Amino acid sequence: MKTASIMTIKFNPLTMENIINKIDSQLQRPKPGCRLVVTPNAEIVMKALQDKELKQIINEAWLSTPDGAGVILASKLLPDLDPFPARIAGFDLLQQLLQLAAKKDYSVFFLGGEPGVAEQAADRLKKVYPSLVIAGFHHGFFNQGEQNDIINQITAASPDLLFVGMGAPRQEKFLARQKNDLAAKVALTVGGSFDILAEKKKRAPLIWQKLYLEWLYRLLQEPSRLSRMAVLPRYLLKISREAWRQKFQSWTQG
Repeated sequence: MKTASIMTIKFNPLTMENIINKIDSQLQRPKPGCRLVVTPNAEIVMKALQDKELKQIINEAWLSTPDGAGVILASKLLPDLDPFPARIAGFDLLQQLLQLAAKKDYSVFFLGGEPGVAEQAADRLKKVYPSLVIAGFHHGFFNQGEQNDIINQITAASPDLLFVGMGAPRQEKFLARQKNDLAAKVALTVGGSFDILAEKKKRAPLIWQKLYLEWLYRLLQEPSRLSRMAVLPRYLLKISREAWRQKFQSWTQG
């Protein structure tokens, strides 16, 4: 499978159609073990550069999709890379997979969000996709003592698709550490997507998405995210330095 690296963090530069087809093929096979799909954006890339476990999880994931304008920008600026064909937002991938699941009778399980949010998302989705098989749901505010019960619940449900939205790096580490105990074919990290599905929060209008300003819309909705967004200027600086390093290396070798 085609891969590319941004500052040592792996990505699979594929189109949405390519990714859906690969996941669909995996879902049609007998359960060989849980395949992990991660959706890093610029903020998660910066976390992974400081967190060896998170970096390893991303680099060893079955699929790592480029979520966020910063990742797409990096692919255009770094001379050693071909520009990625598309931004694959985690929420968009989630929606595409829900459509696929409803069409082909794949079962789904939702894990994450505040108490009641995953349930509300499931209720709303059943109205949109009456044929969707929802194997179960559970909120993401559980402690270590409750974890085994949740794993047993997921195992008993045996979903085809497991969607986990608990924020990075918690969602990635939970799946990587527990994937051998989870009876799911494919598991996908989805961040705060359940809040949007449950209509607790609104996603940025399409024009903001097309202009790669979804991050700004979220910041205006949630000013408390400002401290998290402060990492973006440092990310852009690191990308710029890496681009110049690659160009200089090319000049000296040419």
